[in-house]
Amino acid sequence: MNTFFGLPAHPLLVHVPVVLIPLALVGVVLMLVRPQWRSALLIPTTAVAMAGAAGAILASQAGEWLQERVPESHLIHDHAELGEMSRNMAILVAGAMFVWALRELVTTRGWFGGTAFARLLSARWVAIAALVGAVVFGLLSTVWVARAGHTGAKAAWHGRVSSAPSSEVLP
Repeated sequence: MNTFFGLPAHPLLVHVPVVLIPLALVGVVLMLVRPQWRSALLIPTTAVAMAGAAGAILASQAGEWLQERVPESHLIHDHAELGEMSRNMAILVAGAMFVWALRELVTTRGWFGGTAFARLLSARWVAIAALVGAVVFGLLSTVWVARAGHTGAKAAWHGRVSSAPSSEVLP
């Protein structure tokens, strides 16, 4: 999806990870602060993280298409680099959340019975790795999404907006 109603889709799609990745991080923090909320928040937070990652992937693809159609600049280059890293971090957040949610389903609901897979997921180190991954990658992804958004806005608007209202600019 490169265009939406004749407009470049990238500026629209970027709002998906911009909203959902920090929201997933908020869910993770809430589950850490209030462990009793984990059972209610884990699946929705995982879904939000996965939707944020999907949005980041789509925004990145649409951004590559758009990049080929705008004049090259250092701001565009920086934005593209930060956007790629944002996409990668969002995927890592979604992966960590998926492992954490799957582990919870295995340990609390007995998914996969007594299989070797269930025993592996039940290991304490899996929970710690998934939790640390969700927090670290959630923080990094949120920062990278903000940085990418800032450079994208600068690339789109730098030098195009006057500091004076338009009524003062017109003779």
